[in-house]
Amino acid sequence: MHKDSSGQVGFFIKKGKIVSVVKGSSAARNGLLTNHYVCEVNGQNVIGLKDKKITEILTTAGNVITLTLIPTVIYEHMVKKLSPLLLHHTMDHSIPDI
Repeated sequence: MHKDSSGQVGFFIKKGKIVSVVKGSSAARNGLLTNHYVCEVNGQNVIGLKDKKITEILTTAGNVITLTLIPTVIYEHMVKKLSPLLLHHTMDHSIPDI
């Protein structure tokens, strides 16, 4: 998806989950759905990061954004057995070499 002229992509997240999509935004035009978790932004793992950090990554990501998403039910099934320490601190959140 593309950022608009003010640098916005057109969706809001809460605890890593998309909770709303702005009508008429790039996110809406690209079919972004609510109740999906953001797993990656331009290939960078964002699972377990705070919303502020995910927003910061989106802000600095350039004009074209590629997201990897997963439905809530699958995400919650995957992470329910992971310890919070593993989820927040051990996962690799580095920016991939392209």
